[in-house]
Amino acid sequence: MVQDESEIKGILKLFSSQPTSSQRDAPPLPRQAMRSREELDPLAVQISANTDLMTRFRETMGCGVDERAREMIDAVRNYARTIDPEVTYVEGARLVLLRMAIVENDRK
Repeated sequence: MVQDESEIKGILKLFSSQPTSSQRDAPPLPRQAMRSREELDPLAVQISANTDLMTRFRETMGCGVDERAREMIDAVRNYARTIDPEVTYVEGARLVLLRMAIVENDRK
């Protein structure tokens, strides 16, 4: 038996398998419709006007380094948001795919 509180070594946390009221009553998140390719194409063209970003983009394409690719996707997404602040996370990734297609077509 513990004589003194200074002898307490840790905390025992008990978890319930039942959801709490705050978990049950959470409202559904509103969904945003992603813009179509036709709507995003003009933005992808505007992104290509940034020569520094596009140079780094071309160097990163196919590099095989996941961290570098993630950083490039974030850079394109962030730049796109400077042009259109309404760009969502998913639309930013889709813009990268559109840019990849444009770069591939330019190589042919």
